[in-house]
Amino acid sequence: MNQDELLFLSDLNLAESYREDSRWSTNTDIAEQDDMLFVCGASTFPAVNFAIRVGRKPQTPPELFISQAKEFFAKRKRSFTITVRKHIDQDLLAKCEELKLMKLADIPGMFIKKTLEEKPLPDGVTLKHVTTKAMVNDYAEVVALSFTTLGMPEEASRSIFSNPNAFLVPHIYAVVAYKDNKPASCAFALLSHGIAGIYYVGTVETARGMGLAEHCVRAVGNTAFKFGARFVILQASPYGEPVYKRMGYQESTRYIRYLCRSR
Repeated sequence: MNQDELLFLSDLNLAESYREDSRWSTNTDIAEQDDMLFVCGASTFPAVNFAIRVGRKPQTPPELFISQAKEFFAKRKRSFTITVRKHIDQDLLAKCEELKLMKLADIPGMFIKKTLEEKPLPDGVTLKHVTTKAMVNDYAEVVALSFTTLGMPEEASRSIFSNPNAFLVPHIYAVVAYKDNKPASCAFALLSHGIAGIYYVGTVETARGMGLAEHCVRAVGNTAFKFGARFVILQASPYGEPVYKRMGYQESTRYIRYLCRSR
């Protein structure tokens, strides 16, 4: 597999994760045309409202992409996040900078091509595959409590998982780590396009420093390989990046996110 194919499949899985976000909740909407994908999330918080170009080569000029995105989200009274793929969206990157859009994040896209050695869990911790609505609610609670560190309001995180049954699908493998029988950490793998992407990794503040997120990421990544994934990707937060590097993940690209107001 060459670098171009790795990046192409990584982008497709990332875009699919945005679509999945809209399937787990009510009051969401998606629009796709040519290489444009717009996803209106369950919350008005911009980080759950996405605009991204997909495909091997950009087709839509950046001016048109941004104007179409503004039109889509203005009808829904949302500000939104533009995701720029640094390896292929240089024209869109330049336009966002020209418009002086606020840069929210510059995120490493990372990958691994092999399973990782299992490690024993800390005392008092169990790792469970998410198989029930109650466990999806536990997962949502961990995300809500942990993502405040990244600036995400709790209610925005909870809104993503408001339809738990939609999360319980064969192409998602999710785990929750319980510490003293309380949900403490989580991660899931989304299988698509022959690979897997790991998303919504978090640990509640009271359980940090125990390596629980690493255990969750290892569990869902290894399971994805058992299901036939050619490689596993993730996009790392500043907190997660050093952990993933230590685990063996390598950087393949950067994803830059800009805040865009629709009006």
